[in-house]
Amino acid sequence: MTKLAAYEAHNGKKYKMMTRFFRSDFVGRHLFKAFAAGTAAYGIILLMWGMYHFDELIEQLDSMDIVQFGIAVLVRYLIFQLVYLVAVDIYANLFYAEGKRDLRRFYRRLKRLDRLYDEEESRRAPNRREDH
Repeated sequence: MTKLAAYEAHNGKKYKMMTRFFRSDFVGRHLFKAFAAGTAAYGIILLMWGMYHFDELIEQLDSMDIVQFGIAVLVRYLIFQLVYLVAVDIYANLFYAEGKRDLRRFYRRLKRLDRLYDEEESRRAPNRREDH
């Protein structure tokens, strides 16, 4: 019973969301959030890089091929997103599998506890009838 209470207090909250979703929905939700976060992170990194190299960019602005520069930034963004989303996909699938395994173990222990309570109740029930 102590293990059940400890699990419910700690891992129960962590894995509770998984009981409402199928694996594909759970992973898809994480991928969608990761796409938005990855886009924001890449934008912040690009902005910081631009601020650091601002003087060089201003000096080379006339001689720079803006289209080629834009394509290079876009290709780097796509590579960044691809690597990041693959990593998030692996993580979400592993997290889901671990959570399902832990939830199955939790429910098995819960059923065992329920059987113990039923056995205890059935032992006490005949004694109550004799008392009356």
